[in-house]
Amino acid sequence: MIWGAVIVAAGRGTRFGQPKQLVKLGGKPMLTWSVEVFASMPEISDIVIVTEREFIEDVQEAVIGSVRAASLLVVAGGPDRQASAESGIAALPEHCAGIFVHDGARPFVRAVDVRAGMRAVRPGVAALLAAPVVDTIKIVDAQLKVTRTLDRASLWSAQTPQFATARDMRAAHTEAVRHDWPRATDDAALLERSGCDVVVVESPVENMKVTHPVDLVRAEAIAQERDPIVIGEEDVFLVECFVEPQAVDALIAELESRSAHIDGVDRDLPNAVAIRAYAGSDALRGFGRRLHALAGEDALFTTHLSYVVARP
Repeated sequence: MIWGAVIVAAGRGTRFGQPKQLVKLGGKPMLTWSVEVFASMPEISDIVIVTEREFIEDVQEAVIGSVRAASLLVVAGGPDRQASAESGIAALPEHCAGIFVHDGARPFVRAVDVRAGMRAVRPGVAALLAAPVVDTIKIVDAQLKVTRTLDRASLWSAQTPQFATARDMRAAHTEAVRHDWPRATDDAALLERSGCDVVVVESPVENMKVTHPVDLVRAEAIAQERDPIVIGEEDVFLVECFVEPQAVDALIAELESRSAHIDGVDRDLPNAVAIRAYAGSDALRGFGRRLHALAGEDALFTTHLSYVVARP
């Protein structure tokens, strides 16, 4: 499955005195941090950033140097988060079989956690990054009297990205408009209402959201400790493809043409054949489109970071 990423970065930043997505962290715009992560992942073919119309050129200038191979598009958002997510999803091309939506104000998402979310997705099954709630949560009435204390053992704080197949994500947003559902603050809520199972993938606390000016202090500390994405090194991935038997030979030939090392072929699975191979990140650029062309849009592939080698 190849993925399209939607980054919701709309908002005027009135509390910051400038667009929040362009506030500097570690010497670069906040939005650039997550864009760099997504642009480094070969399974993501398209990135759409949604922002205020008057900030489109500023956002383009801030992130254009961070994207090498993926397609990048910056579009105008809507009056609320749901409308902005809809704009981004609509801008993704049809060849993206999976879609995830991420908040631009969460700069420190990691590729390993994005891949964990991707692996959980199936038709009818969506996923989101989340963290266990550590505070005790109280329900209060209009007079601020506590009416109930919730069991935090079953409570999770929703984060982003939030993932689904393109079919399920588009259908959830379409149904929300058609039935005039209450406006949602995240995509997982729409996926739940549309009948999808939504599973939680645990995320580290560093995947914070910068909401108030005071959050910048913590975010800057994380930025100073963050390992940079080094362009002079190449990620080597273990690639697993799941295809129909008739597509196996063509797909092996495609992988070998990309200098991938075939590690094994498992023909004993009940519904598909699994092909395992090792390939460099550059070799996987555009692989998802070829996978769909050779094996159909229902063919899946997953990647797991195996090791990193220095380029000569």
